[in-house]
Order: sequence, then C-alpha cells, then structure tokens
Amino acid sequence: LVIANCCYHVGHERSTKVADDRGFLKEEGLTNYVIERGGLLPADFEHLALGRVMWERGIDIATAVDVRAAVIQNSVGEDVYIVGGWRTGTQSNGKLITAKHITRPDQLRGAKTPMREKGNLSYHSLAGALRKMGIDPESDIEWIERRHTAYANEDEGELLRTGQVSLLSVDGPDADRLIQEGYPVLYDMDDYYKGLGHWPPGKVIVATKQTIEKRTEELTAFLRGNLHAYWFIQDPANHAYMYELETRMRAATSNETERKVRMLRTEAPRTPRKGTLMAGHMVMDGLVPRVALQTIIDDLVQYGGLDEPIDIDRVMEDGPSVAAYESLLGRGVIKRDFLNQWLSVMA
Repeated sequence: LVIANCCYHVGHERSTKVADDRGFLKEEGLTNYVIERGGLLPADFEHLALGRVMWERGIDIATAVDVRAAVIQNSVGEDVYIVGGWRTGTQSNGKLITAKHITRPDQLRGAKTPMREKGNLSYHSLAGALRKMGIDPESDIEWIERRHTAYANEDEGELLRTGQVSLLSVDGPDADRLIQEGYPVLYDMDDYYKGLGHWPPGKVIVATKQTIEKRTEELTAFLRGNLHAYWFIQDPANHAYMYELETRMRAATSNETERKVRMLRTEAPRTPRKGTLMAGHMVMDGLVPRVALQTIIDDLVQYGGLDEPIDIDRVMEDGPSVAAYESLLGRGVIKRDFLNQWLSVMA
C-alpha cells in the first residue's frame, strides 16, 4: 500500500510518521506499506493534477489533500475519493487585525496580507471569511508570499507596523500586543467558524476506487492507525517525544524552509489550546461531516470552482473512516469526554 503526503509540510507528515514510528499501523494489521514524504505537487495545482500524479506514481492513499481540490478532481472524472478527515479549515483562526486606517470591511480592497504559499490551507481559510464580508480574495487582496512565516516563526506584527502588509490574521499574545497598540480588530475568525455551525473541512484523506473496493481492510487499518496517532500527538504527556520527532523530521526534509521553521519550539509542554484550536487543527474523529462538505460544494458552485453541484455520495466514501472511528472509540483510544468537548466548540 503506497501512502503519500500531498503537502510537503513536516507538520502534515507527523501523524503518519507517528503511526509508523510507534507501531500503530502494524498493531492495526497493516504490515505491507510504504510512506512517501516530501509532497506530491504544489497546493495551487492540486485541483488540476492530483489524480494524474497519484496514477503516475502508483499512490493508493494521499493525505493532506485540500478538500476543494479533491471535490474538483472527482467532478472531472479523476480517480480521487474522500475517505476521511485530515485537518479542519480553521488554519487562519484568530482575529483579522488591520492597519489603523482600515476600520470597515469595504476598506480591505487593495489590502496586502502575508501567506506561506498560494492555495494552502491558511489561504482558503481566510478567503472564505473574506467572501462573507463581500471581499473577493483574488481581485481585492494582494497576497504577499513569505514562506518562512509558518507557525509564527516570524513576528508578523512587525510587518503591519512597518506598512509591509495591512491585514493580518493572528491570535494569542501577538494579537493582544497589536490591539494594545491601537490596531483595529476588523473581524474575529472564531465568529466566522461558529457561524458555519460545523467544523469546516480543510484537508482530507483521499484514496483510489481500487483501494476502497479491493483493499478495504488495509485502508481501514491505515485510518485506525493514523487516527490513533492524532490522539497520541495531542496528548501533552507525549510532548517530549513529539519535540524530538519534529527535530528528526525537519533534519531529514529536503525543503530549505521546512528545515528552519518549528511548530514545537521548546521542550517544555505548552499550555493546552482553547476554542477551535484546542486540538491544533487535527480532526479528532477522523471524519468529514456531510453538512460541512455540502457547504464546500455549494461555495465552489457559487464562486466558480464547479460548474454545477455534485452529489456527496459521488465524491465521498466514508465507510472506512466511520468504521475506524467506531473501533477506536469502543477501545478507549478516543477519549469520549475530550471528543465531546472538541465537538461542542462549534455548537
């Protein structure tokens, strides 16, 4: 079974690495597999070429796939089917803080904002909120690519102070400092996500039809092992292991920026997050809510990504992920109290 991470980011490779490193995949009965690192193609081209790349390279399962790309590829007949959840669409969670002369959404036209790379999860997360405010993220906003800004490894507030950008999506102490300095909060992204009424999918796990139909047991074993890894990663008791693992993974990556940035920057466990970031961005039940996927499809039709709607049952085969979730919940790997708290955040 060939498993490949669509995204090159080390952060997105952690769960499959943990599942392999800690033996979760083998415990679930998956023994004949290979995991390919380094990414399949740039995020901005997933919706154009993911299916072809999977076919050429013999990929059975692709992880960290943009949900929109998966839907679009399936709609044009490519062998790409959503089988599980990977990351929520809350990547740009935080407050939209602007230059001091911008106090209304309509004044955002012409604003500059930093991003890691076009088409990534943060871009789509922020773009959705901008559209709700009547701002076209393509024509109204100038996106400044800054690949080393990942995980707040750079003080983005300084970009705002010096006028290099006029719009930021930030949270925590960075947001607090800017607010104290008199920078306006134009919009709270928590309000946007809560207004949706569900966890918006950001990235998903996809598989080929042959994998789903002919290798169901192996696919489900992978989903169980990967979901187990999610729960291992979010446990503060495993912080030291995760710090060491990230160090190892970044040393082994071929990407220059990924060798320099860090998610975990100290060996001491950090304070557990609250709100929509309480589990980072991981999908703690491994599922893609159907109502949330329908919202994505509707938005694609409304904003030109799809010519016409497609049926959810055409693009999503979630039986294996439901089975994986129920198995881990029944065995106590998934902690029901934490899961209910996570699910309730968006209620």
